[in-house]
Amino acid sequence: MLATVISGCSGPPPSATSKAARGNVVRSGTKVLEVVPIPRSDRALAEAVKAGSLVQAGLETMKVQVAEPAEGGQAQAVREAARRQPPAIVVEAPAAPDAELDKAVAEARAKGLLVVAVGRPLGEPTAGPGRLVVIAPRPFKASADRLVELAARNATNGGLDPKSGALVIARPGADPFIDDRAAALKEALRGAGVEQVDEAAVGDDAKAAAEAVAEAVKAHAGVTLVLAADGASLLAADQAMMSLRADRPFVIAGYTDNETSARTQSSIGEYAAAGVYATDRLFRKGVNVVARSLRGDAPADRVEVDTPILESGASAGLARPRDEPLGGKREPE
Repeated sequence: MLATVISGCSGPPPSATSKAARGNVVRSGTKVLEVVPIPRSDRALAEAVKAGSLVQAGLETMKVQVAEPAEGGQAQAVREAARRQPPAIVVEAPAAPDAELDKAVAEARAKGLLVVAVGRPLGEPTAGPGRLVVIAPRPFKASADRLVELAARNATNGGLDPKSGALVIARPGADPFIDDRAAALKEALRGAGVEQVDEAAVGDDAKAAAEAVAEAVKAHAGVTLVLAADGASLLAADQAMMSLRADRPFVIAGYTDNETSARTQSSIGEYAAAGVYATDRLFRKGVNVVARSLRGDAPADRVEVDTPILESGASAGLARPRDEPLGGKREPE
């Protein structure tokens, strides 16, 4: 199993033959926190997860080893980590249940190790004596309700009927909670009395994603609200709005991991609102929980991470047509 050992310093890891590499070898007996994320085809997100763990490790003055995808999957990575007797193992829960991973987590806890599950519980709650702490996003109902509320407000300010129709767009497999956020948005729209709620899926190609959103909007004449469940979908909606210009006005809101871009877009009314959901924040919280535990604190069995909402102004209405997306190139998800 390949892994990267990080201890709060930035930059790529040195090669195995360099003097820097030999100087950074973890000495025998040094306790290193083990992090086992899910395998990702999205390298930008994989690097964000690793970087988030690194940053928090630096703040906590800890060493962290982040497992790379390898044969045997997460279960094998957890077993290899447990053999090194770390102070704790942070394990990301996959979207689909994994019986072998659950078994590996139970084995680690049987050795007395603290396991921090990112996303959802893993293994049997009664396993032990090692504790299981779950780091999870706060349920998306409240953030989805607020996103829909603000989108409806901007639509009304712009002279559109917010209950006419809505489109929820998502990039399947973007992260383990993409389906949860899409479902929360659909439920919020139904709760707001929107007459028709349609769905559209987008892929990895940014241009094709924008075209798919534009076609979906044109195919449903009543759509006045477009809600995105992830950053790539939010940017696709923004680009679709540019291509349709004033011919088919609609309001955009949704979730993203690009807080900087979303803050700008929301502040000038291009987005009615944006909910900031970033997977790396869960890992940072996991590292923080381990550090607190090593200092003698007793974290709760479940720790929830908020999804902050960036709002446009109360008088914001429809975004002004423009030639280029304000967010620049596609946001990594």
